[in-house]
This record gives sequence, structure tokens and C-alpha cells, in this order.
Amino acid sequence: MGGLVKSVTGTFAAALMTLAMPFGAFAQEYTPQELKLIDAARAEGEVSILHPILGDYSAGLLAKGFIEYYKLGPNFKFNNLRKGSGQTISQVRQEIQANKFTVDILAVNAAGFFDEAAKRGAFLPLDSAQWQHHEELAKKAGQYSNYPYVVVPFAYTFRPIWNTSCPGMKDVKVTEYADVFDVAKLKGKTIASDLTKSVTYTNTFASLVENGVVTDTKGFWTKLKATEPLVEFRSEAKIQLVINCERPFDMWITAGRVQQNVEREPKLAGIIKIGSYKEGQVMLGNQAAVLKGAPHPNAGKLLLEYMLRKEGADALVGGESLYTFRKGYKIPDHVKPYVLDLENTKILGLKDWVASAKKFNELREEWQEFFK
Repeated sequence: MGGLVKSVTGTFAAALMTLAMPFGAFAQEYTPQELKLIDAARAEGEVSILHPILGDYSAGLLAKGFIEYYKLGPNFKFNNLRKGSGQTISQVRQEIQANKFTVDILAVNAAGFFDEAAKRGAFLPLDSAQWQHHEELAKKAGQYSNYPYVVVPFAYTFRPIWNTSCPGMKDVKVTEYADVFDVAKLKGKTIASDLTKSVTYTNTFASLVENGVVTDTKGFWTKLKATEPLVEFRSEAKIQLVINCERPFDMWITAGRVQQNVEREPKLAGIIKIGSYKEGQVMLGNQAAVLKGAPHPNAGKLLLEYMLRKEGADALVGGESLYTFRKGYKIPDHVKPYVLDLENTKILGLKDWVASAKKFNELREEWQEFFK
């Protein structure tokens, strides 16, 4: 995943929220853990979260809800920093090595990085009242966590999408990986996701290999190359290529990108189709932690706690079609067309997300033989 660096300021969030609501409106709902953090977070005055997924809309919802819920004030600044998954890890690794921090929270699917960084004492311990509501389902879904340092506030999965209004695309249907390689229908119309720039694309492919979906890696890329794809890794660029009929099929993208564009242009609802793979969908839980040395540690801890709350999940799921492991969570009706029914979907993971990271170079080098 990839994107631009954005900032959602307190002024913007204040324009969205009802400031007339009295401070005590949520006070009875605060946990003891939150009460220890609110005043300190308000004094810090801002928070920065670095990640590869949250767009302006969902980040705006998260900022609005966070600032309003804890009454942090109209001048509180919410910095939404979005880069590719590989870039996010590289930035935080450099900040840890230099012991100079600009980021409070890192959230990305990168179990190997989080595991090693936690061993080296790079994260602050969390005192969470909310993680207990996520831990069971996250573990059941085979996701890596390491509480009290690393939690999993949300997840996503890559799905195939296509534009049925483009020439030759009306009758396209994608329900399995064999459909991706249909040269007769998709030659010159496909997008190949760049493994070299994305941890999540690489983890997706690693899971397909580990679970036996892909038994011949070179054969997989050979068949994809036969469709003459365009290589891209930024999701915003990919969805625009699909919408504009420049490349009307993408095999791996989040449904949230479709949701956001449909909300801007409702006519796309009947045009852009979202499929899934019967072989299984790889669920990419995004680990998150507050960095030791973070410039706003209390605000960082409080934001992460809010993301684990039902209210935070509403912003993440409702604004980005993400998935939450919060037990008993009910998906908002407006998001249901964009998310999978996990009870009736085959979910794939990795037996050991940390060990898998050690195979990244091998998988990426092989991919480069075909597409670089």
C-alpha cells in the first residue's frame, strides 16, 4: 500500500464535531487507563500516526471521533502520515537508530519488524482496557501480537476489482486465481502489484505459497506476465487506472478504495465490481505500537486505545472498509457491500509471520526476474 503524507489538524476536526457537547458527556465511559492519559494528551497538543492505509476521509473520521471523545480541544492536531508499507518501516527504523522521533504510533502489517523492535525495547508498554476485546479473535485469525507492546487494531485483505463499463470488461468475473490469468479477456488490462515496495503484497504472496494456493511461484508470475500488466504499488493510482479504463482490472487492492470513490461518485456503485478468491483471502492484521521516545507518548497511547474501542472501530471500518477483531462488533450497514462475511470466507494467514519476513528477499528477487 502507498500514499501521500497528510495532516488532519484540530481545526479541521473541530469543524466536523459538535463542540457544544459538555465535557462530562463521555466521562462516565472513560476507563481508568484513559483517565490517566487524557490530561497529559491534551497538554501534548498533538499526535502523529504513520501507516500505509488510512485515507483522508477515514483519517478525518478517526481524528474527529478521537478529539471529540476525549474533549482534547479545537487546537489539538492530528497528523495522519501515510506512506507505502516498506517506507513506513524504513522511516521508523531510521528514527530508532538515530534516537530522534517524529512519529508516535506505527501501524503496519510487519510482524517481523515489530517482533525484533520489541525485543530491542523500542516500544512503550501499553496499559489497555480494550485489547482484551480483540485478543481472542486476533489469535484465532492467526495474527501476530505482543501485548503489552504490540496490538492489532485493524486488518485488511486484498481483493480483485474490475470496471465493467470498460471495453471488453462487461462479462468479466473473478472468483479464483485462474480468472486473473485469462489472457483472452485481460491482456493489456491488468495491474501487477509491486512486491518490492510493499510488505503487505509480499506477505499476501507468501501466504498463498505457504497455504498451497501457489505451488509453482515462477509459473504464477509467468501466467500473470502473459497478460502484459502495468506494475504499480500505490492504491490511489491503481483505483484511478481502473476507474479511467486505463487498466480496468486489479488483482490486489482493498475494497475501501472502491468505497471511497463510490461515495464521491455514486454512479460507480454499479460499475466497479469487487470479487474474492475461493482459494482463500489473506487477512493482513496491522500491528501497532507507541514508540519509546515518541514526542507525544500519552496522546499516542490514548489514540491507540481509542482505535481499539468500538468508537474507533466505527471510524476504521466505516471509513475504510477495514476489519476489526473486536469481539461482538457489528459492521455498519453502509459498509456491508464492501466487506466480506468472514464466517463464510476462507481466511488465510501465515503459521509464523516473523519467520516469513526472512524469506522476503527470495520472493521479491524472483518477482523482479519477471517485472523489472
